Amino acid sequence: MRSNSAPRSREFMAVGNSPRVYLEAAKRKLKRLRGQEPDPYLPLPSGTVLSPYPGHLNDIERAEQRLAFARHPDMDQRAWQREARQKLAELMGWPFTRPAVTVTRAMDWAEVGPGIRRRAFYLRVRPETDIAVHLLWQEGIQGPAPVYLHLAGSTSGAHVAWGEAKLPIDHQRLGLGADMALQAARKGYLAVAIEQLGFGEREERELKPRSPHRLTDAAGHALLLGRTLMGEKCWDVSAAIDWLLAADNLPAAIDPARINLFGHSSGGSNAFFATALDERITGVLCSGSIGRFRDTVGGRRTEGGELIIPGLLNWLEAEDVAALIAPRPFVGLSGSGDHIFPYSGVETMVEAARAFYARLGAAERINAVQTQGPHRYYPPESWEAWEKWIDPQV
Repeated sequence: MRSNSAPRSREFMAVGNSPRVYLEAAKRKLKRLRGQEPDPYLPLPSGTVLSPYPGHLNDIERAEQRLAFARHPDMDQRAWQREARQKLAELMGWPFTRPAVTVTRAMDWAEVGPGIRRRAFYLRVRPETDIAVHLLWQEGIQGPAPVYLHLAGSTSGAHVAWGEAKLPIDHQRLGLGADMALQAARKGYLAVAIEQLGFGEREERELKPRSPHRLTDAAGHALLLGRTLMGEKCWDVSAAIDWLLAADNLPAAIDPARINLFGHSSGGSNAFFATALDERITGVLCSGSIGRFRDTVGGRRTEGGELIIPGLLNWLEAEDVAALIAPRPFVGLSGSGDHIFPYSGVETMVEAARAFYARLGAAERINAVQTQGPHRYYPPESWEAWEKWIDPQV
């Protein structure tokens, strides 16, 4: 008899207490609106440090980058790059050898502007994993054509790269000139817009329910496999290049000596790591996306986990990753009021990395560019820097 009545009693208590829950929640919300402290755990015992962040910050500030180039001044530069790139690939889960890329589907071409065509290809790069790659070119393009790889910011998806609006925020982005791949095609490039993992067409649609941030689940699942979200994103970029170099159905043959990469915000961070890992990328411009790791990802919330690479600060800082790009051209560009990646951080990192570029006789190939304004696209300033340092042949 007791065994049957106890569960009913507990169930009744749970239902009966619901009004109390709502009442207390309303009172707490009211206190918050009045500016009163709603934290039920305060005050804490004097002298205690119970929040996780102070301890992590202490360790982040004291982390020793064991492979930092500054710690190995007598090591051959190329030998250091090989060792550091191997370690970075290991930490990120980026493979030097990848499965052969196959075309899952090729769409018909569409006109996206006067004389500018676009064609979408869906590429199988890992088991049960396709990426979307969109080619844009001007009619009459002749090979070998320079390649402009494009990684959009995180607002919506790659479609803004050719001037299409699918979400309300896209109109604001396009008003600022986010259609950079379309602009590149008009300049004679074979523009390649790659949809980033977790955004646009590649948003998570199978997992239900999913976490509020679009990248959290993918980042966690990658970590379970010993990989990272950023490592997989760089894998996608390299797989796209694998396909470009082998494809026989492109609008024109490509020039392997001019495969340059532009990325903004989330796409810029992706571009930064992808260029450090893949030496076939001949130059990179990172817009609103770089700074020293301890000051950026180590000094703020890490929503989504996109830049979490376990153990990274024990081996390398951002200037060391930039050194893996040397002597290839590198530009970090950021606005004076960028609240995510402030220009001061870009400048600090670039000047630190310049020391390694100088060892290779290429100190003038790494540059920081400050624009006036917040975190956004800056097309005129980006193209000016691009044509000056990344690809003067354009």
